[in-house]
Amino acid sequence: MKKIILFIIPVFCSVMMIAQNHPCAESKIYNYQNRTQPTHSSQRQNRTLATVSPLENNYDLKFYHLNVNVDRDTNYISGNVLCKAAVIVANLDTFAFLLHQNLIIDSVYVNGFKKTFIRKDSLVKTVTDNLIPQNQLFEAIVYYKGYAPFYKNATLGNGLNTGKSPSWSNHVTWSLSEPLVAYHWFPCKQNLRDKIDSSWVFATTDSSNMVGSNGILRNVSKIGSKKRYEWKSNYPIAYYLISVAVAKYKEYNLYAKPLYLKNDSILIQNYIYDGAINNPKWINNQKITLNKIVQTLELECKLFGMYPFYKEKYGHCMAPLNGGMEHQTMTSIGAFDFSIDAHELGHQWWGDNVTCDTWKDIFINEAWASYAAYLCDEYLPSISGQTATKNMFDAHKSVMSQIGGSSYFTNADTLNPNVIFSSRLTYNKGSAIIHALRYTINNDSVFFPAIRSFQKTYGGKTASVIDFKKFMANYTEINFDQFFNQWFYGQGYPIFNILWNQSQNIFSLKSTQITSFPSSVPLFITNVDYRISRTGMADTIVRLFHGQSIENYTIALSGTVTSIATDPNNWILNKDSINMKDITLNTIQQNEKSAFVFVGPNPTSNALNIYLYDNGHATLEMFDIAGKLVLTQNFNTHLALDISSFANGIYNVSIKNNKGESIKNTKVVKT
Repeated sequence: MKKIILFIIPVFCSVMMIAQNHPCAESKIYNYQNRTQPTHSSQRQNRTLATVSPLENNYDLKFYHLNVNVDRDTNYISGNVLCKAAVIVANLDTFAFLLHQNLIIDSVYVNGFKKTFIRKDSLVKTVTDNLIPQNQLFEAIVYYKGYAPFYKNATLGNGLNTGKSPSWSNHVTWSLSEPLVAYHWFPCKQNLRDKIDSSWVFATTDSSNMVGSNGILRNVSKIGSKKRYEWKSNYPIAYYLISVAVAKYKEYNLYAKPLYLKNDSILIQNYIYDGAINNPKWINNQKITLNKIVQTLELECKLFGMYPFYKEKYGHCMAPLNGGMEHQTMTSIGAFDFSIDAHELGHQWWGDNVTCDTWKDIFINEAWASYAAYLCDEYLPSISGQTATKNMFDAHKSVMSQIGGSSYFTNADTLNPNVIFSSRLTYNKGSAIIHALRYTINNDSVFFPAIRSFQKTYGGKTASVIDFKKFMANYTEINFDQFFNQWFYGQGYPIFNILWNQSQNIFSLKSTQITSFPSSVPLFITNVDYRISRTGMADTIVRLFHGQSIENYTIALSGTVTSIATDPNNWILNKDSINMKDITLNTIQQNEKSAFVFVGPNPTSNALNIYLYDNGHATLEMFDIAGKLVLTQNFNTHLALDISSFANGIYNVSIKNNKGESIKNTKVVKT
């Protein structure tokens, strides 16, 4: 992170308005829209949302074993799913789960005994006969078959899809269960907080196909004229991240060697269409892009901590998506693109290792994966194809294309994929919020260890936005209530009217803030960077605290100022309405004696300097936010203070001359 005052070289970048959905959002929203109508007679038109029964919360899932038959050109599926679970109520008398009513249940077994069951829409209940006591493990197996639902404009998407690649003509069947449609293709419990401890996916298919899934491919067994791909994973996994992808694939492997693995490497296992892998068009474009995933994985390990699933693999299965889906250890992806690849890889930490606690907390998944792509632009500019500056500029442009909109969602919002997968508010604003959080912390040697510690603490679990806020506050000792209230829960952004002038060596700046959505946030309390350009001198960035609607700043500054830029590095969402020199803005002529006083840098973590430019005598008084006097001192001309031992927060500084007259009142942020 940059200090308060910096000397920089001006950077010029092109401006482009974001006019489309984020590719990750597009793949998920597209899953709910513009699908063809079902053609098979067994596919019913009932689109009612499956009701989650409280009975499903009476047990804790430990293990899933999917043993299914699938093919590349149909959404017909058959087989069985075994689950192991522990009872978490006094006695379990009913085993309940979800399976879409399109799919026929042949039988249900509990602890080896066949049981009768009752279905209402997609909810299935079977009585255990003998009560299963608390903490005891039990097994259940469901045998089923049928055509997975495949509706146009499906209310909550299609969990199992089949289609043809428009570029390479490969037929593919693939799963996309996020957020609430895993039950479209296998019997399950759709509760984010109940992660499965381990999972197996055994998929039998035509011998010409290959099947990709989670974990390690332990075996490929010959079953008559077919093959069974046996994938096993020993990491916790959320229900919607269990996956299957079936096509005529060829395997293309890469290996990454992150910082944390000195004598080992991570397998990056890629299933590429057989129609593409040897095609010069794929080799000369997509393959070159895919190869960059090695450096990307190594970087994200450095930033976020060791790849969470390093004992198994990372990889990709190609599928005709408009973006990607972050299935654990093996992303389903439409085409390889550096930004998309970095985003989906980021999900392995943000979404897969640490999963949003509820769909209202999608910020944990999508905001962070979007910021992962930003960080890859920042740290890998030679291979990313886009600068970090442009990345964040485009994100800000997208967010500010409308005057309002919050990244906070209600329970009702979670049933609308267009809301929770909003490119503008979930992806772009989410990424911008994290960038502003990094700016507020103002120290990368704190920011990155904090997020690595968060990953370690919540790895294999779920976390809410409140969990994240509290964790960061405890780690950094910064109160983030105001920050989240205005940026995450609030709507809109600040608009600054900037007037400036220079008289001799005193630079004056008047900043008037209005907001785009004042009924939500009437004032954004934040630091703001200003880049000051001067004739014959290096540009300087000063960081100033904006805590009221109108702020007047005076800075001792040599050289002739030619222009200023507000927030030149796009740290916070904001717009300039007016930015101009005003020769009438002269603090001395306006009889504001504060022009003779400089207090800075601001914010500061240790040193605080006060200068008097009239060579007078003065007294400093410093108060904490509660109004308690924490420091008083007399001085002449210059006072250098070490406030490193002070608690982080906002302090009011009052400077009085030797007559007791107030000549400067300002706020100082200690970080």
